[in-house]
Amino acid sequence: MHGSGTDSGGGLSGKRLSLFVLAMMNVAVVVGLEGLPTMGNYGLSLIVLYAFFTLIFFLPVGLTAAELGGGWPAEGGVYNWIKEALGQRMAFVGIWCQWVQIVVWYPTVLALCATSIAYMFNPEYENYVWFTLPILLIVFWAATLVNFRGLHFSGLITTIFLYAGTFIPVLLAIAFAIWWIASGNESYVPLTWDALFDFTPTQTGAKESTSTVSTFGALVAAVAVFSFLSGLEVNAVHFRRVRNIQRSIPLALLISGVLILVISILGALSVAVLVPLDEMDLTAGTLQVFQKVFGPLGIEWLLPVIAFLALFGMIGHIMVWVIGPTESLRVAADDGVIPPVFQRTTSGGAPRNVMLVQAVVVSLICLLNLVLDMNRVFYILTIISAQIYLVMYGLMFISLIRLRISQPNVKRPFRIPGGLPGVLIVGGVGLLGCASGIVIGFFPPSQIEIKMSASTLIPIVAIGFSVTVILPFIFFQCRNPAWGKDADLPRAEETRKRWIRGD
Repeated sequence: MHGSGTDSGGGLSGKRLSLFVLAMMNVAVVVGLEGLPTMGNYGLSLIVLYAFFTLIFFLPVGLTAAELGGGWPAEGGVYNWIKEALGQRMAFVGIWCQWVQIVVWYPTVLALCATSIAYMFNPEYENYVWFTLPILLIVFWAATLVNFRGLHFSGLITTIFLYAGTFIPVLLAIAFAIWWIASGNESYVPLTWDALFDFTPTQTGAKESTSTVSTFGALVAAVAVFSFLSGLEVNAVHFRRVRNIQRSIPLALLISGVLILVISILGALSVAVLVPLDEMDLTAGTLQVFQKVFGPLGIEWLLPVIAFLALFGMIGHIMVWVIGPTESLRVAADDGVIPPVFQRTTSGGAPRNVMLVQAVVVSLICLLNLVLDMNRVFYILTIISAQIYLVMYGLMFISLIRLRISQPNVKRPFRIPGGLPGVLIVGGVGLLGCASGIVIGFFPPSQIEIKMSASTLIPIVAIGFSVTVILPFIFFQCRNPAWGKDADLPRAEETRKRWIRGD
């Protein structure tokens, strides 16, 4: 395949996307409630952490997706880009990692769904497996069955859920934190200049712990930021639908980057300001903010309303990703990589059997709640999903460099500025960030609520990561080119309509 020969405007049918809409699409895909408590543990220093991860990961991902998505706009997304640069085998490894990452990530978001429902009735219910586990299973299977109708059916609902269920709770949490400080109340984390570089914050007014927490041990958990800032490549298919791409894409990335940083930083800080560090729950942290302030204000009745919004915000995120791998799977099926049994679709164009396998695997992971502490399960799943996703991103950065060298004349509506040196810097920084994140993820964190010994964490993470990366090579060896002859998975634009309503 080669780059498209369409004009710089994209030459595509359908409505054009405005700069603002494209930026908001990026924000909605990336921002979520699940990461706020994790980062709230860092207090004011999370500003430095987010800024750092933006430079080494978020910005390189956005620029890479913009260039590759414009130069190779054919269906398949990441699969198509990696295949063009590194071949079919590595392309399959890339989309396999993308799919498994999503599967491992689901339980962390489902946990917040269960917590939200608990807060609608009694926050104490969050601690009872008999209450949370059925919710985890029901929500995911319901999202799967709804998506059997295809994204044309679920698109509008998903969009409303994302905006109302994510932005409203986060903005309210930020407003309440500002009110709390302005009213003369003390923050539960220090808000001083020194705190910007203190990655092991202690609760304001509390005595220093006798067991010191190493800075490195505290920073290990920050690897989760890779997951919290991922997803921009999902919107690459839409980059060619904006006018004046060379100008619009960088501006959209700048606007969305600033908004994502502001919302993520202030949202996480609102949790840190209002919730004591030793009481912070990695799944309920955002809702704990409202529990904290609604009492003094005499509006406790609003807590179930906020929990209801948070629930549907998380359902919106799940709906976006449940059918996410469809397009890459379709192209892989055309190449004979996917067995026919996984090519079967519903009448709405959804990959039925893939989604059923996905639902079964997620259900099995959710059953870990029966025997393990949820905070630690939440952390381990977040870290493993981040490591797996970083493999795909690493292949994407390598593809960026390889294609600029091997196919420099392919028309790219957007090119990373600076010529080949600019590409080497962007791709090199992103690749180094991915490699560092994967390695650091094997070290145990030192935060008390997720503290684990190396003898426990390393084997779990190592086995999970290694098996995930090795399996696609084995599966690829079993491929049969004949499997592609009757492949009939639908094109992305035949089912993926969720954002078109917003342009």
